[in-house]
Amino acid sequence: MKRLSRWLGLLALAGLTVMVLAACGEEEEGAGPTPAETTAASPEASPAASPEGSPAAGVQGVTDTEIKFGTHLPRSGTPAAAWGPIGDGIRAYFDYINDTEGGVYGRKLTLLIGDDHYNPPDTVEVVRKLVEQDKVFAIIGGLGEETHLTVYRYLEERGIPDLFINSGIQVWTDPVVRTRFGGNPVYSTEGEMLGEYVAENYNGKKLGLLIENNEFGEEGVAGVERGIEGSDVEIVDREYYDMIEWDMTAQTQRLKNGGAEVIVAYANPLAASSLLKTAREILTWDVPVIVSGVNAADIFIDLCGAEIAEGVVSVVFGHQIYETDLPGVAKHYEIMEKYGSGVPVDNFSLYGQILGELTVEGLKRAGPDLTVDSLVDALESIKGYQCSLCMAPISMSPTDHRPFEIEVYESVKDGKWVTFGEPVNFESTPE
Repeated sequence: MKRLSRWLGLLALAGLTVMVLAACGEEEEGAGPTPAETTAASPEASPAASPEGSPAAGVQGVTDTEIKFGTHLPRSGTPAAAWGPIGDGIRAYFDYINDTEGGVYGRKLTLLIGDDHYNPPDTVEVVRKLVEQDKVFAIIGGLGEETHLTVYRYLEERGIPDLFINSGIQVWTDPVVRTRFGGNPVYSTEGEMLGEYVAENYNGKKLGLLIENNEFGEEGVAGVERGIEGSDVEIVDREYYDMIEWDMTAQTQRLKNGGAEVIVAYANPLAASSLLKTAREILTWDVPVIVSGVNAADIFIDLCGAEIAEGVVSVVFGHQIYETDLPGVAKHYEIMEKYGSGVPVDNFSLYGQILGELTVEGLKRAGPDLTVDSLVDALESIKGYQCSLCMAPISMSPTDHRPFEIEVYESVKDGKWVTFGEPVNFESTPE
């Protein structure tokens, strides 16, 4: 399996070198790709060619025939490039809408993908190019805490809609900024769910924490701490790692030596899977492990191996790519087959389609006279919208720019993530 071999290779080389990954579905780039390189949504919509039609009422990125969007994602030069198919999922869905519906109100949707290599200085260059040279109407699904923190104020000051950020730190949506919308569920709220699970199922046990040393880890663990309040769960060890680290052998050994009887890992899939493999294969330690929602995808199981991942618990807000009995997932396979330019289907491409569907819903509600204000008003009007790949309806409002506020617990069983229990609703938009 191509995806599996790529990730396992990364894990084997962790701590020795950083492997340069080519963008999924694209040819391998040279040793020095420029951060500002972009990829159009389709050959017909190349940014090098001026689209036909005049600007619509002077709105940047909008003409009579086109709406131009941009995103920044890691596509090469880092293990984080495995998240690159998020952009392919958005783009394929846009091309599907262009082909089957003629776009939205006669305007074709274009997505320009800027490769920022998950490197903050490159993110600045990529986003400035998208805004100032390519003249995009909005940014969709920019990925990462450290990366997007370098550009979110810039986008706010320029009045560029900053849609569905691929990160769950609170600063994106608290306080609400009119042109900015969150994407991932808020890490602190999600962490509280995980903490409540620990308190209910491991009350009286000693808790060890693996924490990514940034806002993602800090806010997630703050939520875990709230979730265990009032219980007899005792935190006995906190082990930190930096984003560029992948080998958790030392941290896992210290967690065991510290007496942890259950572990919560607010960590990315490479780090979390390293913890699992170290615990099971090296330390023969059958400690229960709960992981953050960023691990709730097929790639985490691929990295660990099904036997090692068995029983791990997390939370999720969307369907899994192997749920092909669901019409929305089956349709995603069809869309990627026809419009995905050969990119393999996975949970990241599926998530990209979710963002594409939500964007299209906003454009349709905004009406034919598209402006920044009409789009924001439209997104804020969404109540109970059920996208084809979402597990729960989406609602937003002028005081709530968080689309995903209902999650479900899940655990690994026989090599697949399987949901259990009732959905946990932390929706902040009133009925």
